[in-house]
Amino acid sequence: MGGGPESGAMPHVQTTSRNGAGVGLGFSVLFAVVFVVTSTVTRRIELSGAGFSQLWPAGGLPVLWLLLRQGRGPVVDSVLVLCAAFAANLIAGSDAAIAMAFAVANLVQSWLAVLLLRRWCPETWGCGGDRPLDTPRTVARFGAALAVSMAVGTALASVGAVLLPGAGDAFDPVASGLWFGRNLGSALIVVALGIMIFQRVTSPRPWPPLRGVDGGPSELLVATLFTIFMYGLAFSLDDLPLAFPLLAATVWYAARFSTLLSAAHSFVVGLATMMLTLQGVGPFARVDDPDVGFMIAQFYIATIALTGLAIATGRDERQALADDLRRAQEATAYEGSVRAAVIGSMTEGVLVVDERGDLLVHNEAAARVLGVGDELSTDTRFSLSSWTLDGVEMELHERPTARALRGERVENELMVVQVDGVGERVLTVSAIPLPRDERQGRTRALVLLRDTTNEHASRQELSAFAGVVAHDLRNPLAAIDGWTEMIADELDNGALDAQLAREFVSRVRSSSRRMRELIRDLLAHATSSSRDLEVGRVDVTAMVEEIVVARNAQAFVSVDAVPPVLADPVLVRQVLDNLVGNALKYVEPGEDPKISVHGCRSDARLVTIGVTDHGIGIPEEERERVFEEFHRAHYREYEGSGLGLSIVRRIVNRHGGTIEALPNPAGRGSVFRFTLPAFEA
Repeated sequence: MGGGPESGAMPHVQTTSRNGAGVGLGFSVLFAVVFVVTSTVTRRIELSGAGFSQLWPAGGLPVLWLLLRQGRGPVVDSVLVLCAAFAANLIAGSDAAIAMAFAVANLVQSWLAVLLLRRWCPETWGCGGDRPLDTPRTVARFGAALAVSMAVGTALASVGAVLLPGAGDAFDPVASGLWFGRNLGSALIVVALGIMIFQRVTSPRPWPPLRGVDGGPSELLVATLFTIFMYGLAFSLDDLPLAFPLLAATVWYAARFSTLLSAAHSFVVGLATMMLTLQGVGPFARVDDPDVGFMIAQFYIATIALTGLAIATGRDERQALADDLRRAQEATAYEGSVRAAVIGSMTEGVLVVDERGDLLVHNEAAARVLGVGDELSTDTRFSLSSWTLDGVEMELHERPTARALRGERVENELMVVQVDGVGERVLTVSAIPLPRDERQGRTRALVLLRDTTNEHASRQELSAFAGVVAHDLRNPLAAIDGWTEMIADELDNGALDAQLAREFVSRVRSSSRRMRELIRDLLAHATSSSRDLEVGRVDVTAMVEEIVVARNAQAFVSVDAVPPVLADPVLVRQVLDNLVGNALKYVEPGEDPKISVHGCRSDARLVTIGVTDHGIGIPEEERERVFEEFHRAHYREYEGSGLGLSIVRRIVNRHGGTIEALPNPAGRGSVFRFTLPAFEA
């Protein structure tokens, strides 16, 4: 039978995959010739009883032959096996009728062996699979299939010998034992060796070492010399029964070398035992009845074959289990390292706790989120106090971890954690029940932590921001509503004169302008933090001059030479325009503004720019608050959105600079001083 899907091809022998056809018909003819030749070479001269021949390969070669053929041309194969067995028995000296009966028995036992092997050893090469004989269980099934089939063949041959005319009382149990023993021993050694040879040569390379992974060349040489010495000693000493030490050589080969080499060793020593016994040499030839001695030799051959296969395949199975265990350990270690790397790289904190409160797993992010550095442990976890966003302290059974340990799934719950020595943090917590640890009898939970302190503050800021925006937009809208209603009333009464209409329209336009300015400032406020910086060389002096011209304020603004800066020109223009515009705006009624813009290198990497005015100034307690959103120091006397200076500070901060409001050292007014990165050519 062919090998598995990966089987290759022997030189000059067509082999196929598991489901394909076997070797060609020419190979079958070759097997038939080999069967007849070996039967002739190994035949025994003195025949027993009714002509039961002790032709040693009779049981093994036909089985191996039919396995390799895989049922391709069963009629032709059966005829060839029958003819070869008939010819071999005739050459051995059997009567023609008995030779035919023995040939039929040989054919039946061969086909039965093939069918049983395919049923009981379906994974073995030649029997439907692609594996060698590699486990003791497979060897046991292999031996059982051969033993059953040889026993059936022996029974058929015995019946034929008794029933055929002229056989009469020539048959005896020893003759049946001889038939069974020589067929079983031959089948065990020849079929096993053939399967392993064909499995090896048809499997993809590289092949495993022939001598195995344990024994080296020097040990192989010593084991071979030991075998020769022991067999020479056992078969040369006529007076000492030294057959039992011969098993030591078989055990040595089976325990230290490959199963294929062990099977080859059993084949060689079995062949040597049979040939020497046939020549009347050795411990088995010294039995009073030569037939009984030869039968014992046959069972000895079967014993060493099964012993060698059992020990070798047992070692192979242990090695395979050890390899599987090693690969499983390596895979587990790799998966553990991947899991650790994934958990360690997560930005969310990960905790695994059990019902006793033991901290089983945590990552660096968890320690960072909880603000305890590398000191996160069970003790530090229990030192945390938990609060709801409403400021109510959470009881232990209300916390997400406790709820998950009870089997509840908690997702994205906001809570405030008080860390000793750190302060409050707003966390988004998810807690998920994990499978119960049955070994320790504990429930476990996975807790995911995300620090949302800044996000929560931003949401609160955004809520307040939205409230102020809504308030500031509502005022001009209310004014527009009121003036348009008055216009409508006057029109209904037919008393709207031109002067009054112009006044009403002027008021509506003023409110509309305030809304446009507020919307413009809101857009500027939003883009000042979200717009990507596109930095380059900015000529501050030239930019201020352009702004002054655009505002038609050349008579009020003086510009000194300012070193160039490395910044986003669009955003820097927004800063300068806001500061110059405020300086022009916030002056005493009836006075002209007086503004100067100047700058210098404050150190090797920064340029300090100042915008000085002689306006109304900023009260000392308001100098920091004027940079907050919607805060206006002079909201009663001057219109505005309260966003301009907050936009200025946000842009300066994005460039890595600082800004401050100071009193004018020359007298009334203010100085807005800020820094930007210096441009290096």
